[in-house]
Amino acid sequence: MKIAIFGTSADPPTIAHKTILDYLSQKYDLIAVYASDNPFKESQKSLYHRTKMLALLIEELNQESINNNVELATDIGDRRTIYTIEKAKKKWGQKADLTFVIGSDLAPQIFSWYEAKKLWSQVKVLILPRQGYTIDIATQKKLDQFTLGYTLAEYPLPPVSSTEYRQSQNEEILSPKVKSYIQTHNLYTIDPAD
Repeated sequence: MKIAIFGTSADPPTIAHKTILDYLSQKYDLIAVYASDNPFKESQKSLYHRTKMLALLIEELNQESINNNVELATDIGDRRTIYTIEKAKKKWGQKADLTFVIGSDLAPQIFSWYEAKKLWSQVKVLILPRQGYTIDIATQKKLDQFTLGYTLAEYPLPPVSSTEYRQSQNEEILSPKVKSYIQTHNLYTIDPAD
């Protein structure tokens, strides 16, 4: 079984997340996605709210998709990716074909992650293109050397981000259920005094 593991801040999940999950659902047997705490980001909404919003996005996607193979996998999520992979292997078996999904903005950082050498020797890596971030030669060499293999995804990602929503409140980049959840729980409000 080919499994894509996608941990994301989902702060909030946007149509770009939905596009990524739809793309992955066409390439893998199962997509295990979870909201994660990113130690490099400050002042994230609670993991509870981000997980709830991600669940709503997955629900929308699975209703629209014929594949219906995207799963909210909170049971494998961990701040340390090495532990996520260990949990995934316990859940799906040691022989599961695991691919960890990252954005091209993260590619140069992954070799400084906790127990990176051990981590990347256990999984393949799929790198999603992000506008303004390319993979340099040095990073490509490290990916070749330290991973089970890597692929650069070739597909158009909407040029939107969670950061854009938090800064501009552009609701057009949200799915209907996520937008409703944000409104119901009064999340991401901008203080007019700022």
